[in-house]
Amino acid sequence: MTLPAPPRPRHVLLPLFVVQFLSWSGMFCLWIYAVPVVTQFVYRASSDGKAYRDGLFAVSACFALYALLGACLAFALPRAIRHFGAGTVHGCALLIGAAGLASLGVVQQPILLVPVFAAIGVGWSSLSNIPYAIAGAAAPKGSGAHILRLFGFSTVAPQIAMTLGLAAASRFWFGDAVNRVMLAGGVMMALAGLTTLALRARFDLAPADW
Repeated sequence: MTLPAPPRPRHVLLPLFVVQFLSWSGMFCLWIYAVPVVTQFVYRASSDGKAYRDGLFAVSACFALYALLGACLAFALPRAIRHFGAGTVHGCALLIGAAGLASLGVVQQPILLVPVFAAIGVGWSSLSNIPYAIAGAAAPKGSGAHILRLFGFSTVAPQIAMTLGLAAASRFWFGDAVNRVMLAGGVMMALAGLTTLALRARFDLAPADW
C-alpha cells in the first residue's frame, strides 16, 4: 500500500495563516470590547459605580478563568491529537471558542459568564498551541525557526486589522450595541474552525511530530 505524499509546506502554511488570522481576529474582539460589553449588557452599568466595578471584577476573573483553563487543557491536547488528528481537534476547539464569543454578545446574567468563558478557554488553549506545532512540523528541514518567525505575523496582522477596523465598525455599524462586536468575533472564529475542519487532512501531520 502506497501512502499519500505529505502536503507541501505552502499547502499547509498558507491556509493555516488564514485560520490564524480569523481566530486571532475573534480574540481581539474579546480583548478590546469585553469590558464595555460585560459592564453595559450584563451588569447594566453605564458609569462608574458599584455595578460598574462589579463588571470590571467579573471581566478580570473571567479572563483568569479562560487563561487557566487554556493552560490546563494544553496538557490534554497531545493525546487528543493522537486519537483524532490535529485538524479535527483544532477545528472543533475553535468552534467551541466561537460559541463562547458569540454567546458573550447575548448573555445578560453574570452567572452565565462562567460557561461562556470556559468555552472561550477551550478555543484559546488550541489556538495558542496547535497552530505553532503544525507550522513547525510542516516547515522544511532546517528552516523551522525561520518559518516560526514568519508565522508570528499571523498574530500581528489581525491585531493591526482589528485595532483599526473595530474602531470604525463600532462607530458606523454597531453604534451603542457594542455587544455585536462579540457576535462578529464569534463568526470569524467559527469560520476559522470550519476552514480547519474542511482542510483537516492538510493539518493532520504524523504523530511523531507531536
